[in-house]
Amino acid sequence: MSSVVTLLPKTLENADASILTLHHPKNGQKCLVYFANNTFHELLSANDKYVSWFVGDSVIGGEPLTVATKIDPVFLVLPYLMKNPHQYAPLDQTLVDDQFPCAMQLSETDVSSVADVKDARLGIVKFNKEKTINWLVGKVDKVINAMKENGVEPGFNSLLSDKEYQRYAVGIVSDYISATLSSDLHDRLGIEVVCYEDEKPAKRQKLTEPDLPVKEKKGVKTKAPKQTKSQRDLANVNTKGMKSMASFFKKK
Repeated sequence: MSSVVTLLPKTLENADASILTLHHPKNGQKCLVYFANNTFHELLSANDKYVSWFVGDSVIGGEPLTVATKIDPVFLVLPYLMKNPHQYAPLDQTLVDDQFPCAMQLSETDVSSVADVKDARLGIVKFNKEKTINWLVGKVDKVINAMKENGVEPGFNSLLSDKEYQRYAVGIVSDYISATLSSDLHDRLGIEVVCYEDEKPAKRQKLTEPDLPVKEKKGVKTKAPKQTKSQRDLANVNTKGMKSMASFFKKK
């Protein structure tokens, strides 16, 4: 019988919790959020049958690992505020979502950092783009400080410039905002948006519905997977005069 290994902050070990299904703030797709002690934690999963996890004194192999990472609920509210950016409205009405009714759990979120507040008591707010970009710049600075304080060095270069740290931090923050806001954030910080067509960095796997096996249809040709730049370069290497790997294991 399979099991799921879940890592939670110690503060949530004995807390009353619920699992919320919400829109992901970046792309609107479904994501799962762990809600406890009035805090929100995105559930991220890694599922690799060739990986083992050390849990206490035990080793668990081939089981999915789910990690709850804290997320600022303002990120989750932003897409709703941006639907009617020029109109004041009560936050609880703004969050009405027939597809994901759990969005109402966000109604107590303080959105003054990204919105104009007309009536705090009634929660009447309106999206403010300038406030939002300033708030996002602050988030980028926090990510940079956290990386430096914890000795996190993205990539293989240990001598990163402040601009390189900033570019990496912007990428992390952009994982939780729309493409439009990401573009505005890049412009504010003077960072060029780089698109990697050949080799894209591995992304964290979100916890979603289980993948169902897809049956191949007879007579339908399957498209070969696109090769990376490294694979294409390797295929073009001149191997004339080279021995194959198998030749080293033949009997002499």
